[in-house]
Amino acid sequence: MRLRSLKFLLNSKNNFLRKVYFFYNIYLRNFKYLRGRSQFNEDTYISSFFEKDYKGKFVDLGCFHPTRDNNTFKFYKKKWKGINVDLNPITIELFNFFRSNDTNINCAISDKKTLKKMYFVNDFSPLNTLDINHLKFLKKNFLFKNKDFQEKKIKTENINNILKKHKFDKVDFLNIDLEGLEYEVIKSINFKKYKIKLICIEILDHNKLSKNKSKKILGILKKNNFKFCKKIGVNSIFKNIYF
Repeated sequence: MRLRSLKFLLNSKNNFLRKVYFFYNIYLRNFKYLRGRSQFNEDTYISSFFEKDYKGKFVDLGCFHPTRDNNTFKFYKKKWKGINVDLNPITIELFNFFRSNDTNINCAISDKKTLKKMYFVNDFSPLNTLDINHLKFLKKNFLFKNKDFQEKKIKTENINNILKKHKFDKVDFLNIDLEGLEYEVIKSINFKKYKIKLICIEILDHNKLSKNKSKKILGILKKNNFKFCKKIGVNSIFKNIYF
């Protein structure tokens, strides 16, 4: 099926046609991911921290796709209770279609509730970002040009508000992949109120600013009793020493 045909189905107001797109995107286009697999096999390592039959809670910020390269799909299949958040409405529609037992929220996450500029590639891209510095990384490493991005205004939400609303006082696994906004989110979490056992976070060191943010992320996590466990791909995993 060609991209043009997919966009037609995606933009259609016909509910049946939209479901055809969702079915195609999950069961045909991404069939090989139905068995469950992270991009770098992080979920296998993360699972080792929990008993086989344990049913916990997860929060996935920047969830992108319900099965493909997803760090929480394995836990969903084990009947964990989860919250998935993404700035792309199509992503959340896919989650509602395939992972209806989760709570799926369409919004951008930052340190406060406000309006931010988003640099948008397309409906099918995991690289849409709110961070101008991360935009530089994308241009350098993915050979994007200015014309490849659309600028849009988008509402942002604070993670504490989401945890409070859905009564997630304890979180077994927090996944953070926000294309450059990881520091803003980490510094805003109320770690005294919300008890988090394990965090997987994307950390990039592509220039001086991102290295400075990475250093601050490590400092905040250390201050809040998180110990570095392992780096897998671009993701670093930290465990709360008191869990």
